[in-house]
Amino acid sequence: MNTNRGYDAPERRGALLPDAGAMLDEHGRAPGAPSRTGTGSGPAADAARVDEARAQAGPSAEAEVNVLVSHCDRAGADAVLGVLAEAFPGMTPPVLEGAAGPAAATSVWSTTVDVRNRAAAASPRARPAAPVTAELDGAAEPVRQVRAVLEDAFAGEHLGTVSGEHELQVALRLSARPA
Repeated sequence: MNTNRGYDAPERRGALLPDAGAMLDEHGRAPGAPSRTGTGSGPAADAARVDEARAQAGPSAEAEVNVLVSHCDRAGADAVLGVLAEAFPGMTPPVLEGAAGPAAATSVWSTTVDVRNRAAAASPRARPAAPVTAELDGAAEPVRQVRAVLEDAFAGEHLGTVSGEHELQVALRLSARPA
């Protein structure tokens, strides 16, 4: 009794694979021929074109830190954001997320800081009346730079850190330095 039901018939057999003696691989290439993306055996990339493409790509996400300022009133957020704007002149203007009005306890101000544009020194323009929570998120070294600026300008209490493979999240409670 034949149980193969024609599956071994020559017209039903697919192309041989390299391990079965084929002269082409499963993509139709001769053995040893480089693939478009695989072996890297092609010519090296033109360095000038690579640099030009990187320049056109704009700011690198590796140099940006997302900053969230919360658990404070508008004056407290302005104090923290003012220090960041002075220290990093190319900073993205802050965006208010959450409720508006006098009972806006859930307000969050967010901004993005590019650490490649750093000024010499920053000083607090105003002192927050109450502690302010700042959350920093980005690549590890840029987050450390923004944290250093904030801790130089304010008394900082470290609330926690979450480390990822290539990024870092830091939560700080900032308050006015004692006089």
